[in-house]
Amino acid sequence: MISDFQMALGGIAIVVIVAVIVYNRWQESKYKKRYERAFSADHPDVLFDGERVEPKLGEMPAPSFKAATDDIEEGMFAPIVSSPITPRDADHGSTAAINAEIDTVALVLADSPMLPDQFWPVVDQSRKVSKHVLWEGLVGGLWQPIDANIDDDKGFRELRAGLQLASRSGPVDSNTLALFNEMMASFAQGIGAVSQREDINLAMHRAQTVDAFCADTDIEIAVNIIGKSGVTFATTKVRGLAESNGMMANESGEYVLRDDLGNLQFTLRNMEANEQPGIKHAGAYLTGLSLALDVPRTVQPEKVFERMMALALRFADTLQGEIVDDNRALLTANGRKVIGETIAQISATMVSHNVLPGSPAALRLYS
Repeated sequence: MISDFQMALGGIAIVVIVAVIVYNRWQESKYKKRYERAFSADHPDVLFDGERVEPKLGEMPAPSFKAATDDIEEGMFAPIVSSPITPRDADHGSTAAINAEIDTVALVLADSPMLPDQFWPVVDQSRKVSKHVLWEGLVGGLWQPIDANIDDDKGFRELRAGLQLASRSGPVDSNTLALFNEMMASFAQGIGAVSQREDINLAMHRAQTVDAFCADTDIEIAVNIIGKSGVTFATTKVRGLAESNGMMANESGEYVLRDDLGNLQFTLRNMEANEQPGIKHAGAYLTGLSLALDVPRTVQPEKVFERMMALALRFADTLQGEIVDDNRALLTANGRKVIGETIAQISATMVSHNVLPGSPAALRLYS
């Protein structure tokens, strides 16, 4: 027979089981609400939000760098832009592609395929207008770069050219924009096709906006290593340490670290501004080293910064040095946190404009 004690234990066990079930359901409900808030429809996916939009005259999505659209020249269409970023566009390993955020785009549509002997002359002409012009043809619903290996009999019913609006040198000038538009209009007319081009005033406004965005996010992060109590570093030892950690010397003599895909992560150089930055052929001793990260041109810059800091610590330990900022003040944990937050902010700003750090578009813009 079951004793009162056993019955009491059974009752307690039931209460405990019920309490666990209730608690688990409460936890599930709580995290479900947090998940829904974090991934609700109000938070668009930067890489995959929206499907590809086939190019149609007058029905193109607007870029993130918005421009006023009040004054459209007669015969001109509203700004033509490419489709939203797709997984292919966002792939850091993909080739440079036209990007509506940083390019002014001209579209040419023909009733029959445009063959290479028709479009190659204008492709060559565009290189005289600007070195920052890309060409693509539509194949199977996807835009593909036009290169020299294309078959002579391969044609495109839809072509587009993108002129980069800005770079580290500044915004494109109005004369270049005018030449680009005239070239595209003349090409289309000459082969009996139609073209869509962005109004020059709108393109100039966007160029200024893109240039300002480039300037605001164009940041290099550097951490420095100096010797304790004035100790200097033997150049041969620095070179050996760099090479043992996978770094390679470039043409300038600086050492660089690249990822498995060949993307530059960060650079090791001579800290002294009045001396050559190279280390490969420097003098016998160095008074300071700098590890530098070009934020907008680096894939996943937050993670790369942590890797750079780890290597800086290794250098400091081996060389009897210490890590300092540009004012030669010790870099504290709080200072490192601030740098990390700055990098994250820059990265988020770039992503919000569909220009991912280290992507082909970023490498073009910050060049």
